[in-house]
Amino acid sequence: MTDETKAPPTARNDEETTRLATNLYEHVRQLNYATAGPPSLTLPGTAYTILGNLSAATYGLDQVLDQIHRFFLRELQADRLGHDQDGELADVLSRHGQALGEARQHTRVLCAALSDAQSAINAVHSRATRGRETPPTIGGKTYVDEAGVAAAANDFPRPIIDPTLLPPPPTGERKRLIRTRRPSTPEA
Repeated sequence: MTDETKAPPTARNDEETTRLATNLYEHVRQLNYATAGPPSLTLPGTAYTILGNLSAATYGLDQVLDQIHRFFLRELQADRLGHDQDGELADVLSRHGQALGEARQHTRVLCAALSDAQSAINAVHSRATRGRETPPTIGGKTYVDEAGVAAAANDFPRPIIDPTLLPPPPTGERKRLIRTRRPSTPEA
């Protein structure tokens, strides 16, 4: 489901910069469809990852908005801007700056809220049910014989204290590894 292709290194012109913004919109639209439910959203871990990435993206939007505001200030100071309707450019850019400032405040609040939502579900995991016993598929291939993949797909993420994650040490080694109290020597 995830498209983990890397973004182009840097946009070299206005057309490429515009394409980045267009791609952002398109990815959000596709994410809207994907999160509508199965088969693209079936695990809590997927929702956790989505929330984390949305929080990071929102954090980045704050910088984009600030840079757009600074762009207009630089262009105004360099006397490279005009207005099609002979409007007072300083007033127009003042309203623009206020709107971007408000948008930046909203992005900070949204970033924090998304981060809080992600943190809230940190320990949530799926339980194996009859509906989840189908073998996991990755890229259209079914991985039934892979050791642990089916169990991970059914129960991910398991708590670290889950006794089924690691086998217990052999009986002879248990007594050596368990200390009931600390020695009272000065170097301890």
